[in-house]
Amino acid sequence: MPSSPIFEFCYKGSRNYIQGADIVSKILEYYSDNNISNLDVKFNSIVSTNLVLIEGLDCLEAKVNIGLELNGETNYMQFVETSQKVKCRYEYDENQIIDKTTVDEALKQISLSSVTGYTLCENFVAMNKSLLQKLYPEKEGKWYFTRLILDKIIDDDALISVRLIKNFNFRLTKSDILLAEEVIGQIYFTMVKEE
Repeated sequence: MPSSPIFEFCYKGSRNYIQGADIVSKILEYYSDNNISNLDVKFNSIVSTNLVLIEGLDCLEAKVNIGLELNGETNYMQFVETSQKVKCRYEYDENQIIDKTTVDEALKQISLSSVTGYTLCENFVAMNKSLLQKLYPEKEGKWYFTRLILDKIIDDDALISVRLIKNFNFRLTKSDILLAEEVIGQIYFTMVKEE
């Protein structure tokens, strides 16, 4: 039986955890030789070490649960933390994404107006966080990306929009990801009150 692959990450900016967008990007990169669709990534808790990928959904300690179709076949897997510490860090300024967006507060929507140079996932994570902060400026706490459902994979330079559709009392928010007017997926955030 082949050994499970270990995925190495770097911290982003001043964060001391691995950002969810980087985890999604690693999944897409790892399976890039396949036709990927119906991606469902659920983050169970904060990730602070490098990760190992295992098959199935049986590990209760898993940090990330993943479901996706590869070439039309459904697969399930999990990311589990290792003892291998993250050893690198890179600069990241999400304002470079936000500066290329417009917000329609009536529609509860944020839209990209030009290509950012960042990954698709970095774009919609930064956009959703910015939208929530604009819509709820009085709420104190930290927004975390907790789940992604993506029906199909599109190019990083796609001019997407993100529209808030449900707010479950800030325990969970659900936003649609749109390409033109087509809904291609959903992104979920939760707010954690800072102590």
